[in-house]
Order: sequence, then C-alpha cells, then structure tokens
Amino acid sequence: MLDSRIAASNHSMNFLRSNVLTLGAMLALIAAVVACGDPKYQASAIVVAFGSGFPPPTALETNATTGIAAVVTNDPKNAGVTFSCSPAKECGSFSPNPVASNVPTTFQAPPTVPPSGSVTVVATSVTDPTKSVSATITINAP
Repeated sequence: MLDSRIAASNHSMNFLRSNVLTLGAMLALIAAVVACGDPKYQASAIVVAFGSGFPPPTALETNATTGIAAVVTNDPKNAGVTFSCSPAKECGSFSPNPVASNVPTTFQAPPTVPPSGSVTVVATSVTDPTKSVSATITINAP
C-alpha cells in the first residue's frame, strides 16, 4: 500500500513539473508576442544616405571618375551597399561594388553623354534591398 502511494505521489510530481515547464514556455511565448507589437522593442529601421565626405557630384564630364560613399545606419549585419545606375548600359560603372558603409566606391561616368543628359546613381542596402538613396548626376561632354 505504501509503495502505491509513493508511486502516485511521484506521478503527481512529474505531472506538476511538466506543466510548470509548459507554463513557463507559454509565458515566454506571450512575452515575445507582446514585445513584437511594441515599438519600443522593435529594431530601428535601416536608413541609407550619401556620406558627407564623398557625396555624389551634381555634374561630371564623360569618362571622369569620382568617389561616392553611402552610409547605412541601423544595419544589424553591417553589410554595406551595392551601387547601381540608370539608364542601363549608358550610365557608367562602380569599382569596387558592393562596399562597406561609408567607404567610397569609384564611379566612372559613361564615355558618352546619355540621351537624357544625366544618370541616376542608386546606393542600396545589402541587408535590406528595399532601402536605398539616389541622386542625379548631369553628364557633360569635355
């Protein structure tokens, strides 16, 4: 009889232990869900801006080169930016590409003035490609 009471008591303790762990896990889940909706627990949004040390010029001659840097803030991966431009195949090139945040890439203007007379340079976050900044550069013949 005593053995059966001890067995029943052990069974009750095991049941309580497993439910306490389940309750603890449930409370952690609830806290995580609540924190997800609270702005004070959200990571700041990634922001891309041209660096003040190497901003894109407003105008550049054909084949000329210049340094352009973009700064990415709040990037948890610190992955930097990829540069691109338009109109495609008529806008110039970047080297190196991609680059770290606030590190200049060398932009080489196209060899001829594009039909629109300008190119658009875009710096896009590697971590979040929906975040970018752009600038228009007028391309002049020498």
